[in-house]
Amino acid sequence: QAPFGIAAEYAHPIETVVLGGGFFIGIILFCDHMIFMWIWMCLRVMEAVDAHTGYSHWQPLHLLPFYGGAHFHDFHHRNFVGNYASTFTYLDSLFGTDHQYRKFYSESTQKEE
Repeated sequence: QAPFGIAAEYAHPIETVVLGGGFFIGIILFCDHMIFMWIWMCLRVMEAVDAHTGYSHWQPLHLLPFYGGAHFHDFHHRNFVGNYASTFTYLDSLFGTDHQYRKFYSESTQKEE
């Protein structure tokens, strides 16, 4: 059920404007040089592709304690309710949009034991 990773960059024009706002706020706040802009763009695309690959492979973003990665975001694509953030998972915890995932994850780990 995992989508093709690079397809994460495709979106409806309205979604692009809404979500692109956050992308460009990061550029405006943190990028005072063209090199930083390109680094920021590469990191954001790398994160979006990683979250949509369906594989939990190692990459530097997994060093972030609040990064959920593909396994966290894949649950969002299974039922489209909750797990909206793949990078800032603490927001899903804060707003309670990850409770279905937490329940599913605890049940699946109990079955494995």
